[in-house]
Amino acid sequence: MAAQDMNVFPTDASSPASSPATAKALSLREIFTRRVVCDHEGKGLSLALASWSYPMRSWWLATLGFMAAFTSWFALTPLLKKTIRPDLGLSDEDLSNSDIANVSSTVIFRVLVGPLVDKLGPSRVMALILVSGSIPLGLSGLLKNGAGLITLRAFIGILGATFVPCQAWTTALFNKRIVGTANAVAGGWGNMGAGVTSLLMPQVYAMFVAFGLASSIAWRISVLIPVLICICVAMMCWFLGDDRAKLEYGEMSTAHHKPVTNILDTSLGSTVVVDPPEEAHIPKLDKGGVVDNRDRDNHNHHHLPQHSVGGCAAAANRNIFSILITALSNPNVLILMVSYACCFGVELSVDSVIGNYFIKHFGVNQQIGGLFGALFGLLNIFSRATGGITSDFIAVKYGLPGRIFWMALLFLLSASSIIGFSFANSIGTATFVMILFSYGCQAGTGSVFAIVPFLGSYMGAASGLIGAGGNIGGALFNVLFRIYIDDQPRAFQIIGAVVAVGGFLLAFLLRIDGQSAWSILCRV
Repeated sequence: MAAQDMNVFPTDASSPASSPATAKALSLREIFTRRVVCDHEGKGLSLALASWSYPMRSWWLATLGFMAAFTSWFALTPLLKKTIRPDLGLSDEDLSNSDIANVSSTVIFRVLVGPLVDKLGPSRVMALILVSGSIPLGLSGLLKNGAGLITLRAFIGILGATFVPCQAWTTALFNKRIVGTANAVAGGWGNMGAGVTSLLMPQVYAMFVAFGLASSIAWRISVLIPVLICICVAMMCWFLGDDRAKLEYGEMSTAHHKPVTNILDTSLGSTVVVDPPEEAHIPKLDKGGVVDNRDRDNHNHHHLPQHSVGGCAAAANRNIFSILITALSNPNVLILMVSYACCFGVELSVDSVIGNYFIKHFGVNQQIGGLFGALFGLLNIFSRATGGITSDFIAVKYGLPGRIFWMALLFLLSASSIIGFSFANSIGTATFVMILFSYGCQAGTGSVFAIVPFLGSYMGAASGLIGAGGNIGGALFNVLFRIYIDDQPRAFQIIGAVVAVGGFLLAFLLRIDGQSAWSILCRV
């Protein structure tokens, strides 16, 4: 029988797969596989990073979309201090205000984008944001003064909203047993775009100068490179992305919901579909790469649940503001907004200042300062991922309380190392402590979004609001750097104190389905 497609809306947080009582730990070998393994709903149970088959194709598009957005969002930052500032005659206040505008405008965009993801689907929203944000970046070559820089960077801030479709996309396509890992790796590798742009833009600028272009022309042409990247990735997301869990299957009748255990070969990989999801059974394959029937017959079959096709059925009949109010009525959403402000918000603000901080305090040049900025951002290659992966492993034994407690510990690491960074008086010490608080903040973002999938309905709106919380934190911390523009170590000390209270202590107020971090302390 010819294969068919089914769009499946994500299961709710009460799925058996999310319960520690019915789940066993997946090893790293089972999570990071050559073939994609899916549950009975067509949701991924593994991350086959070398695969382009479903659902990894959409996972990669979500990751690349977020990375392209970050690369463009902060494309001007590495060139501001030494190149754009003297060319346009800008002051330190102009640069600080543009940083604030660049981050704070994203708050509005993220809040609005959340419900749009629920209504339109993440792939189209991702593509539209990438194209919309690349336009003002391309126009930055026409800048004449500080007011123009602030205005354009405010519009460029729309690119930060790609985080919402990125996380909603991966949440929709992966089983809750590895959703923390899927979200964290996608978000972390996407965040690496800030490191990529710190490394890329000074080198691109230097290349154009080496070709004989004047400095004022070279930086204006350089910004077109990330614009082209955004447009290319947007086209891929629009035409190649799958928005919902998709079960391609043979010998399957949707009318009778016959059980499925099948393997699908594609041009660049294969997808194994297994059931039941709570056993997370990885089927045995024969030498030809086909599921061994003897292995299949040893496992009970589960029926495929009925789900709405296309977008979220509940969201389709409600307006955006109604969806937002419903999500905001959940106190856990509000707490996680503050939590995300204390990790991603810190990361955003530091992305804006860290290169210039090393230039100002340790006397390095623009290219070396860019390398320090790249180091801070590129740590996302593993830091955010480990935040989510560790959360998934802890949850097997300790459930949601374990996830929350792990998040709190990361905030404690962040707070202490941020304060320690403010006292570093040598470039070696500053670099070491920066790596510590970079890891704490970035792993913290992964741990937060390992909890988000368990908040209930309207995942797009909840993701958008929590993501907006990160940008609110980033904007406020940028204002703090603006106030202490001549004493930035003091700004780091205040940020560390805020993280200790808003991140570490507030985590113990989080209570989801009657579960909190306090139960972990009671076991000790």
